[in-house]
Amino acid sequence: MAFITKEELRTVAPADFVDIVVGIDDGLVDEIIGEMTALIKTNLGAYYDTDLIFSQTGDERDATVLMYLKDLVFYKLLKRRKPGALLNEEEYNEAMKWLEDISTGKRRANLPTVKIDTDGDGIPDADTPFMKLGGNRKYQNGW
Repeated sequence: MAFITKEELRTVAPADFVDIVVGIDDGLVDEIIGEMTALIKTNLGAYYDTDLIFSQTGDERDATVLMYLKDLVFYKLLKRRKPGALLNEEEYNEAMKWLEDISTGKRRANLPTVKIDTDGDGIPDADTPFMKLGGNRKYQNGW
């Protein structure tokens, strides 16, 4: 079952709008939801348990993930409705910025994390540490 349904998009778009964009192809919304869910999983997957996040239903779902997923799906529906048109991209850009901040460690989400086995007993017991690789900024001296 999908994390959100076509009917739940009514918080970001009128139901008539979704019906007009979809036309006779009801599977289109499910495809877009699947694509945007995969996008979010890709950005959250290194440190957060995406299987647990997206298997929750009803009020158990994280409101932030739900809101940004709806915004991403609505943006893709708008692009389908008016290809090539200048769209209001604020919600889309906000969702993408949030995902980027989460994946780079600038921001922490209140989501279940991936657990690792630290003592070798086969039972995951500690959160995956966030490790950011890289060095200090290189400055060029002109001496």
